[in-house]
Amino acid sequence: MTKKLIATVLAASIAVTSISALPAAAKPNDGVKILGGLAALYILSRVIKDNDRRRPAAAPVQPTVPNRCLKTFYTPKGAIRAYGAHCVAKQAPRLSLPQQCKRRINTDYGRRNVYGPYCLRENGYRVAVQ
Repeated sequence: MTKKLIATVLAASIAVTSISALPAAAKPNDGVKILGGLAALYILSRVIKDNDRRRPAAAPVQPTVPNRCLKTFYTPKGAIRAYGAHCVAKQAPRLSLPQQCKRRINTDYGRRNVYGPYCLRENGYRVAVQ
């Protein structure tokens, strides 16, 4: 952002000064002014590069599983807290969950595909606290 802004300002200033310039007439201290301008541009470019280096890198974004998909499924072996595959696909269609976390369980309402919260957390997904 700052590079584009400075480049635009510099281009505009060069364009404006070249339009209104009178015919060149060399003066004894023109060389010093040119060297001073070049030095200022060099210092400005170094400051911009240093600012870009100091800026911290963006933290990687953890994919988040929707909290509303965390349900209690009742099975013959007891209750299980897990994320329903159908709910996740509906609430977060772009989220692709790891296949190693997918389980097929028998519930009172038939077979369901679910994802275990612990497995998802271990694979880098942000999940609701149980």
